[in-house]
Amino acid sequence: MIIFLVIGYGLLMLSIYGIPRDVIFRGLKTAIVVGSILMLINQWHALFGTEEFRWHAAVLTYMVPFAVFIYSYLKNLPPSSS
Repeated sequence: MIIFLVIGYGLLMLSIYGIPRDVIFRGLKTAIVVGSILMLINQWHALFGTEEFRWHAAVLTYMVPFAVFIYSYLKNLPPSSS
């Protein structure tokens, strides 16, 4: 379910900001890989133990790597000539 939220966020970025589709998909792949590793680290006891699963933290775990990827893409674009 969390992955679908990240994908929806990616599609929103595509439609609002006109970010190329391949950049969105690379960002999604990065978010899934990095987010899954962070999820295992941060929610280990909730996934494999008895602690309660923290949904807000899980969503942020996937959203932050995607946002950082898109931010770095936008910051590294060449300046537009006006």
